[in-house]
Amino acid sequence: MKSPLPENEGSRLESLHSFRILGTSCEQGFDDIAHLAALMCDVPFAAVAFVDEQRVWFKSKIGLEVDEIPRDDSFCAHAILQSDVLIVPDSISDKRFVRSFLVEEIGIRFYAGIPLVTVDNHPVGTLAVMDRVPHLMTAEQIDSLQILARRIVGELETRRTADASSSHPRLHLVAPHRRSVTILIVEGNDILRELLHRTLEGYGFSVLSASNGVEALHWSERHEGTIEIVVTDIVLSDLSGVELSKRIRAAHPEAKFLLVSGFGDQFPESREYDADILEKPFLPSELLRKVDEIIDQGKDAAGTG
Repeated sequence: MKSPLPENEGSRLESLHSFRILGTSCEQGFDDIAHLAALMCDVPFAAVAFVDEQRVWFKSKIGLEVDEIPRDDSFCAHAILQSDVLIVPDSISDKRFVRSFLVEEIGIRFYAGIPLVTVDNHPVGTLAVMDRVPHLMTAEQIDSLQILARRIVGELETRRTADASSSHPRLHLVAPHRRSVTILIVEGNDILRELLHRTLEGYGFSVLSASNGVEALHWSERHEGTIEIVVTDIVLSDLSGVELSKRIRAAHPEAKFLLVSGFGDQFPESREYDADILEKPFLPSELLRKVDEIIDQGKDAAGTG
């Protein structure tokens, strides 16, 4: 059984093909987005998928081994018909998907997908998360997916504009020009901590990492050089990021702090304590830009002091 087609399917396909994304190789930026989506939604599967005429092609995938699946009966073919998120709590109870490839071959039971809608109002694909067990999504998880989906579309639109001057488009991240700066990352989630570490180290920063406040304090005491920036989650297992910043700053008054949280508005004292805030979910490029802003602010202050 064929899946229903969106209105203006012809122009939708033209918009998709204009991005020149189909068949391109893996890129860290897209992989990081899929990784963040899986992390935020606590699922083993995630994908950045594009719906072509006969297939669903995965630009990035977490937990999946296939590069593409048939479009007919696929979750994504239905998700692009939605104006909002498509949530399938249990696929075997939904006659639209009981014969789909992901259900029959991989055992997918839960699916949630946000359509990737371009500026010309064409749904070219989805940001999707999946699981082998049925469940639902929280409002916060849906919001996180929507934010990440908007980031993907923004990058695609930037890429399409820049394609005329580049035959090998890439997601644009901040260039590595702060190689003498040491950054301490404090994050309790192992996956997210590794992602942040890899992002910063890949752009030339010297990176230390800690899973909690005690380990972070240990690093600040034994590290021989200067720790210019501390990137810490506000909520840690042993003490708050705000309290951690106070203790580190007592010994290292020159240190700058970037507090990471999905609940920034609930921690007004962090804004009062001379610290920047980066709210989850965020892209690696946003972290890099924020770190650069902090470095530039320090240079400006030193130049006027």
